[in-house]
Amino acid sequence: MKNIMKRIIFIASATLILGVFPFSAVHAIKKCQDSDGNWHYGDIAVAQCNKSKVTTLNNRGFIASEKDAPKTPEELEKEAAETAKAEAEAERIQAEEDERSRILSVYETEADIDRQRDNQIDSVNSNIAVHKAYVKSVTAKIERLTKKGANFTGGRKKLNLEQIAEAQARVKESNAELIKLEEQKTSIVQRFAEEKKVYRELKNPS
Repeated sequence: MKNIMKRIIFIASATLILGVFPFSAVHAIKKCQDSDGNWHYGDIAVAQCNKSKVTTLNNRGFIASEKDAPKTPEELEKEAAETAKAEAEAERIQAEEDERSRILSVYETEADIDRQRDNQIDSVNSNIAVHKAYVKSVTAKIERLTKKGANFTGGRKKLNLEQIAEAQARVKESNAELIKLEEQKTSIVQRFAEEKKVYRELKNPS
């Protein structure tokens, strides 16, 4: 009698457990194929499958879920490069659109473009004139110091040479700045020529 009661209690408990945890859910089987082509099965994916696609089967052998293999470092690097390239292209396109909008909002006619260009060039030319005048002045000073110090000796000669060297350094710096200003003028001309081209395209799409 006691044995019968124990069996009844066991069956009731098992039924209750299966009702709460369906057999198909607690007995999922994982299946994967490693890089050598070998298949592995188990409730927990084996270490050999960490870099492989994992397929989970239910107790009836049907696919319950699939997990793609993790991407390799090479694939991740390629993906990152493609993403960066796409983002750079999107930024370039957006910058072009912004520039078109700016041109249309700033200029009403081509004459406005020419006037803006000429104003900037005039400003650069003013700086060029200042530097040229300065170079001319300092160069004249160098000539005077050189002539004056021809007969100097000792400490006076040393001081004279230091003054000449300092003046020559200033001339060198100003000449370098003049080169940059000329390059700036060229850049201004090119930039406004491009803006005028874009303006014409926007005003006359055909």
